[in-house]
Amino acid sequence: MFCRYCGSYIPDDSVFCSKCGKRLGRRENPRVEKIVRKLRLKTPYPYSAILITLFIIWAAWPKGSHADYSRLKWSFELDRKADAPAEQVFQQALSLVVENTGPSPVSEIPIEVRATISPAKKADVEADFLGRRLLIVQQGHTLPVTLIVGGTVASGAKKRILVNGNIQAEPPFKVTYEIRDEDGRTVLASYVVEQE
Repeated sequence: MFCRYCGSYIPDDSVFCSKCGKRLGRRENPRVEKIVRKLRLKTPYPYSAILITLFIIWAAWPKGSHADYSRLKWSFELDRKADAPAEQVFQQALSLVVENTGPSPVSEIPIEVRATISPAKKADVEADFLGRRLLIVQQGHTLPVTLIVGGTVASGAKKRILVNGNIQAEPPFKVTYEIRDEDGRTVLASYVVEQE
């Protein structure tokens, strides 16, 4: 027998070529072969088609919301701001406050963070949220981001989350920061920054 890769002479029962080291013969997965023999299949592929179909159905199935937003109150509070109009940079240190008015604790709350600018112009807006710097407006185009507010908010308790906003734009403008539910349909809280 000769190696089909390098042409070297090798013994007939070789699994690997002794010269080039390439694997010879059919490539078989022993686990798959055992399943095929046990189920008396000619191929395992019909079962993979069923699994792929089930996965597509699961992915397309509408999923319910993770949180009951009706029992949560959201608000923004301005802690401080630092503007540098000469460099066209406007910064805000905000606190996003969530209060649980429901009877049970809530954890792992998905929210969408977004911003809009008007009048429309080339501008960038970033938000430092939960330790991540997120670009939520790029060159005037809104880029919504979905995040999870981790931890647990007990019944009747409040949680404060620091959000630093950074706007790079030429005045005049009006930027609206928004927190929405995970579907992006309902505005839960908003904060407006205006520069003349």
